[in-house]
Amino acid sequence: MRRLALYMHGEPLFPIIVLFLLNAVDQFDSRTFDLLGPEIADSFHIKVSKFGLITLLVIVITPFVALPISYLSDRWKRMPLAIAGAVAWGAFSLATPLAPTLALLFVVRVGSSFGETVNGPVHGALIADFYSPQARLKAFGVHYLATPGGGAIATILAGFIADALGWHAAFYILTIPTVFAILLATRLPEPERGRFERIEQPVAPPFMATAQKLWAVRSLRYQWIGLAFTNGSILATGILVPFFLRHEFGMRPGPRGVLIGIGTALSAVGVLVGTNLAQRSLDDRPSRALRMICWAGLVAAVALTLLGIAPWLWLAALCIWTAMIVFAFVTPGLRAITAAVSPPEMRSTAFALAGLIALAGAGFSLIGVVIGGSSYRWAIVAMAPVFFRGVMYFFKATAYLDDDVERLDPSHVERSRSEGGLLLETRGLTVSYDGVQVLFGVDLEVRRGEMVALLGTNGAGKSTTLNAISGIVEPDGGNVWFDGEAVTGFAPEATAARGVIQVPGGRGVFPGLTVAENLRMGCFLIRRDASLVDARMKEVVELFPRLGERMTQKAGSLSGGERQMLTLAQSFVLQPKLLLIDELSLGLAPALVQELLRAVRRMNDEGITIVLVEQSVNIALTLADRAYFMEKGEVRFEGPTADLLKRRDLLRSVFLEGATRGRARTR
Repeated sequence: MRRLALYMHGEPLFPIIVLFLLNAVDQFDSRTFDLLGPEIADSFHIKVSKFGLITLLVIVITPFVALPISYLSDRWKRMPLAIAGAVAWGAFSLATPLAPTLALLFVVRVGSSFGETVNGPVHGALIADFYSPQARLKAFGVHYLATPGGGAIATILAGFIADALGWHAAFYILTIPTVFAILLATRLPEPERGRFERIEQPVAPPFMATAQKLWAVRSLRYQWIGLAFTNGSILATGILVPFFLRHEFGMRPGPRGVLIGIGTALSAVGVLVGTNLAQRSLDDRPSRALRMICWAGLVAAVALTLLGIAPWLWLAALCIWTAMIVFAFVTPGLRAITAAVSPPEMRSTAFALAGLIALAGAGFSLIGVVIGGSSYRWAIVAMAPVFFRGVMYFFKATAYLDDDVERLDPSHVERSRSEGGLLLETRGLTVSYDGVQVLFGVDLEVRRGEMVALLGTNGAGKSTTLNAISGIVEPDGGNVWFDGEAVTGFAPEATAARGVIQVPGGRGVFPGLTVAENLRMGCFLIRRDASLVDARMKEVVELFPRLGERMTQKAGSLSGGERQMLTLAQSFVLQPKLLLIDELSLGLAPALVQELLRAVRRMNDEGITIVLVEQSVNIALTLADRAYFMEKGEVRFEGPTADLLKRRDLLRSVFLEGATRGRARTR
């Protein structure tokens, strides 16, 4: 216990011991069922394909059960859910040998899957709140030790009990420890939610909003996609290996249990050593920890390939043990990384969604099981490239992980809520098109009520910066915070719903619709409030009298300046918090430009914060309080517009560019 306390940096041990035991007794049930699969299949007179199909159907249903559990877990106390889940899986495990038909066996196994349903999302959220980030990965590692630890005990005991008393007795005897774990869990109090990270919202948002926000976390998204491949490969291999050992090497349940039990015991060492190394990397730089996990995954892919072609039992055993050690090391690391990038009020849902998306891998598992009907060896070999593909997605996630951890830094919320706080903030924003990088670490800060100009020549990256802020393009790196909330990776409609509206230069109208219809199209976010829509339409007519005279006219018949005016009016009806205007005056007559400028000033006076991309330096300096000058995808200047006038080296390129374009238009 002293060594464990030292390993956990002196943080309380009772929570992780209780959660460890709950996870371990669940392994007693699941590992017993996997190990004794050939004997259970024989008692029902079925082959591996049908037995595997039952197992896969249970796996398919489990994530859907986990979703409502995770929904409750993010909104209610989690310890009662953990205890209730343990009671459920204990009862269904006891009922497994009593099932008289295949249909009832399937129902009972669905019930016993409550262990995975609870241990994934609920235990993960509890660990993240019981333990600080400095000990969290190790806590996940200790929790995961229950998988090899409980698995080792279960496989060895279940094998010998089945040899001596039959497979039914193994379930009866191994259900007893669950009762002890449940009694101990009743003494563990509920931890404070979000103890170590910032809670973005006091109450978790509805499920769809939560799912959209989590999917926007780029490293999480690629991890989930990778899980669909790796999980599908692991599931199929787990079903096939007992049959493979029995038919290729003639191993009975007892020796099979010893072989797999040794592997699970060895994987415990892998967890302790691996998580210790990964925790150091995670503390230093999260992407290093994930990259370490990826390289370990490649080792497992090689081991799976060798397992399928192994002619000797000793080589097959080494491959099984290697894969088990890697799986044991990788799982807690991925869970700790998920906790690091998920907002505290959404963690349970994040763990549940990982399981649901991993469900896509059931298709790969089914392929493996079907191939196993004719050849266990080729079925296992076929799963190796599937696993490898998943690891490649994990490698892709490493590119985004450090930025995604930064998303939850509470300093961004504090800066947004301070006096004259930041409404918009970007840090290290990078964007590429077809592999060609066009933004290189762009940093912007815009305070509430400001009007900021974004200047630079064509190709400087101004429009791309706006597109990255509004969600039209997804950044390769860096982050965007709006009102203290990270919106990097959000879809355009999600950023618009939060109050970020972009006015595209000269292409924001529907030519075949009338002016009035275009304006009503612009009201899509408030369309359910008819009175508010009517009020905003009247305000538009006051702000843009010229449009009021053309409400029944087709937008396609308007002049270029009037179309730009209509585009600006469409944004006005939504009363955005932040308005991004791209090329307001491009190619317009001076009279129309002045009318547009008056409208922009009035919108800013009414409290709308504006970022204005503008080719005309005179217009930008007339309107804006501050300016950013961009060149070749980088910010070269930031400060008051008056100071920019002193930078002749920067302004010369803009004036020369404008003069060249002006001569081209007169030819």
